[in-house]
Amino acid sequence: MGGTTHGFRFIQLPLNLAMPEALLLVNQSVGGETMSAIEAAEALGVSVVASASLLQGRVAGGVPDAVSETLGSLATDAQTAIQFVRSTPGITTALVGMSQHEHVEENLQLARVEPVLPQDFMRLFSQE
Repeated sequence: MGGTTHGFRFIQLPLNLAMPEALLLVNQSVGGETMSAIEAAEALGVSVVASASLLQGRVAGGVPDAVSETLGSLATDAQTAIQFVRSTPGITTALVGMSQHEHVEENLQLARVEPVLPQDFMRLFSQE
């Protein structure tokens, strides 16, 4: 294992509405405690960069109303999908690929919107 001198400062992992395992799957062990990959990165002082924010556009449509409302009722499902990733506690950067000028303009509108607060974001995973 890398030990305390592992040298890692960043990790990149997929995270999106269809693939929340980096946040929810408890499969990493740090100091004898089991936690998610994002929690482990935080415990080790490693920044997390999320890739596949839109999953090649597959999560940019059909977002359930409850999810959309929790994430701020944005203008488009693509914006909502990006908002999900950028609001995930422990994520420093959400990578988004865009091939059309219109998508760039649409997604840049998120610069005017704050990420969702952690306590509001975590409501997405409550049983209420």
